Amino acid sequence: MLFASDLDRTIIFSKRFIQPVKEDRSYRAIEEVNGKEQSFMTETAIHLLNKVRSSVMFVPVTTRTKAQYERIELFQSNQTPPYAVVSNGAVILINGKVDEEWHEHIVNRCNQECVSREEIRAKLKESFSKEWLIEERDADGWFFYYIVDPEKTNEEAIHNFQEWCDVKGWEATLHGRKFYLIPKPINKGDAVTFIKDRENQAFSISAGDSLLDVPMLSSTTIAFTAKGSELDSDHSPVTSLRVTDKEGILSPESLLLEVLLLSSSNLDQPEILSSKTACMLWGIDSSTLRKRKDDFPAGTIRKFGSSYAVTVSGMKAVFGSPLPSASPIERGVTL
Repeated sequence: MLFASDLDRTIIFSKRFIQPVKEDRSYRAIEEVNGKEQSFMTETAIHLLNKVRSSVMFVPVTTRTKAQYERIELFQSNQTPPYAVVSNGAVILINGKVDEEWHEHIVNRCNQECVSREEIRAKLKESFSKEWLIEERDADGWFFYYIVDPEKTNEEAIHNFQEWCDVKGWEATLHGRKFYLIPKPINKGDAVTFIKDRENQAFSISAGDSLLDVPMLSSTTIAFTAKGSELDSDHSPVTSLRVTDKEGILSPESLLLEVLLLSSSNLDQPEILSSKTACMLWGIDSSTLRKRKDDFPAGTIRKFGSSYAVTVSGMKAVFGSPLPSASPIERGVTL
């Protein structure tokens, strides 16, 4: 099983995401920039990630450049993943080293399918005001993006520019205060598919929070996003997207528990479920399960941070049989 996950706002979070959390948590800084702590995870999420990494093929996937990715201590030295995808899919790292086969493939496709960066930049400056385009930044020559002023955003101009880019072989994506200009061959989905095929991984899971993650989320068997993310919407471009029951810096705990349970379950007849899945299958809300946690037989319920894992036998002992329609709705399994 392969698990490909975006990093920023999916697995790791900046300090500002800690302040709103009311639940008692221990945090660890997993990235520093110029001596200052930059990104964090809860200790529970780190524990679960380590469990996931020992159970499945974990592939970090990020729009960060190689140098920016290498600032994250969890994936360096003796913890280097067998694969990582950086620069939004332009670069695949194998044991921390650039894969030359993929590098050549991307260079050739960009040369054949995309107009030059200069042409894109000229049209960009023709389409938008200098007041909106605050600062241009480069991503190792693969693509570029602008820091923009959100208050001066012109939705119609963005839509028209995106349509123009589409026929030129480029994608234009607004994400927060960043406006990305990326050649179409450079995307997370193609890179993850390349790794899946190379490793013969038929079953795969992915997680992401933004439009830049859509190609990856659409390429895997199961896809997750965090509650409250850009993709947590009735209009999400990804069908059957699963949403974590927690948001912000607590969402990785829910996500990683789900992945860990999927990795250890018989998918045709799973015995271990997340509390979110169990509540849906039995037609109860999460508060009802929490109130009756002490009624579960020993060994049939366990807490991970803010989430619970339960067994089917434990749920049956406490709540009886699941709803008749529950299995087809969630997994198509027989409980």
